[in-house]
Order: sequence, then structure tokens, then C-alpha cells
Amino acid sequence: MPLDDLHPVHSLGLALPRTPQRRCAPRLFRMEQLGLTPAFLDLLADQADHLPWDTWDVARRRRQMLERYRSILDTNQRALLDACAGDAADPSWAALLGALPCVLREALLRFRPHRRRSLRKYRLSRHATRCWQLQPLADTRFEQPAVDGRTPVRDFAAMPLALTYHPDMLRFVSGIAETIHGQCGAIALEMAVHQMLTLADGDSAVDPAPEGLHQDGADYIVSALVVRRRGVLGGTSRVLRGTAGPVLLERELQEGEGIFQPDAGSPLWHEVSPIRVAAAGHPGQRMILGIDAHVLADAPA
Repeated sequence: MPLDDLHPVHSLGLALPRTPQRRCAPRLFRMEQLGLTPAFLDLLADQADHLPWDTWDVARRRRQMLERYRSILDTNQRALLDACAGDAADPSWAALLGALPCVLREALLRFRPHRRRSLRKYRLSRHATRCWQLQPLADTRFEQPAVDGRTPVRDFAAMPLALTYHPDMLRFVSGIAETIHGQCGAIALEMAVHQMLTLADGDSAVDPAPEGLHQDGADYIVSALVVRRRGVLGGTSRVLRGTAGPVLLERELQEGEGIFQPDAGSPLWHEVSPIRVAAAGHPGQRMILGIDAHVLADAPA
């Protein structure tokens, strides 16, 4: 995408209301507190069929199966497995699949993706009270700490320009920026905004976040603002103090609800439970927006 297409824009942001809780605590919020409208959620949901598939999920599930059968792999096959970076486009996957027994290979090829997603990064600077300049970025690489089941660096499809510059998207991003400013005084930020759709079908549960209990590695996050939740059970968000609890927040987020919290350097860890269809034979879906925000060194306006 030409950088000339990504012009800076200004937006006012409504900070989430202050709470009497300690600063290092998760905050449940409603989209209206950021000035967002139900029409924005409908616009996002209408894009469901156009979001690109996240094929990394397929590679992850294949790896899990292959690890279970590692004992039957020969030395060369194990070496190919260990060389795989976790990306379905990795040539090591193709070489490994071609070397496997046909029964195992056919089982692996039956895995299908269940998540669709896009990404847009912004660089933000605070120009006046509640007023932020947002510079969309062309970079679609996303980096998180490496944990079991997650590649540290991944490349996602770019969020469309019409959504990148939508007034409610700008309000969402600048509102979270203003909330962070209220938390720590930050006036320069970089944010990654994720749009993710998880589809449930059949008898098996699927993971909206296959990492399990984790931190994203950002200074602050919106772990999820639920855009659409239809025909599914589960998907309970939990925020814990440390990896062993106690649970500080537990909620099955409904449409228009979200969670904002400190992340890296804080004691807060988060997870979301799998989802499954609410009624047999009727597919379901859960779509969210998420934000990973990094505080930058103060930059001149």
C-alpha cells in the first residue's frame, strides 16, 4: 500500500470514566462511553465474509497433532517439524507433509481455519486536551512474546482504508489513547488494532485465543470489545492477578462491552474460554476489536 494513501488525521477521544479502583486493575466498559454507535458495530459485522482467514491456526493445530505422533516420525521428519516457524506458508510445512504417511497427512489436511482477522497500526500524538493526531501505518507485522502455541512475529492482512479512517474507529483509538493518558500521562503511543472473527460450527469447541492465559506484551490493551456475538456459548473473558489467580474480572462479554487493562509489566494476565454453537446445525460467531498499545518516548507535536 503506498504510504501517500495513509495520511494523518485528527480525532477527539473520550476517556473511559475514572474508577475508584487501583490503577492496576481491569476495567469493564461499554462502547457508548467512548462515543461509539451501534451502527459502527453493524458496519464491522457486515465485513465478516471479507475478512481474510488466519491460516496460522491451521499450522498450530497441525503441529499439535504431529507432536502427539512425534514418536512415529523418523529423524528427517522430526527435523522438519522442529524447523517449522508456525506459519502455514512456511516451506518446511510442505516438505514435512510430503514426507508423512498418507493417513497422517490426510488427517492434517482436514484442519480448516476458524478465525478471520485484519490489523491496522497507528502512531498517535496528543496535540491538545482530548485531541489526538493519528497516523495510520502500512506495517502489518505484529509481535508478541513467544509462548506455547504462538509465533512471536506474525504478518496479518491490512485493515481496509474505509475502516481505518472511519470516524468511529478513530474515536475508538483516540478514546483509548486518552484513557491511557489519564493513567500515565502518555502523549505519544503506537497502537495495533485487531479485528477478529471466530466462527463456531459442528460439535467441536474453537478457541478465540489459542494461547490460553497470557499477556500480549503491550503497555495497555483492550483484550476485546465485542462487536458481534450470535449463536454461540462460552467465550468467557477472565483477568487474573498473576498466572495462578485470583480472578479479578470474569465476564461473558456481550455486544458493545469491552475490557481495558494494563498488560506488560503489570501483574494482570488474561484469557478467554472456547466457544461452541448454541444449537446443533446452526453456525455461530464472535467478532471483536482488540488494541495493543505501546507508550512511546514523548514526541514533539
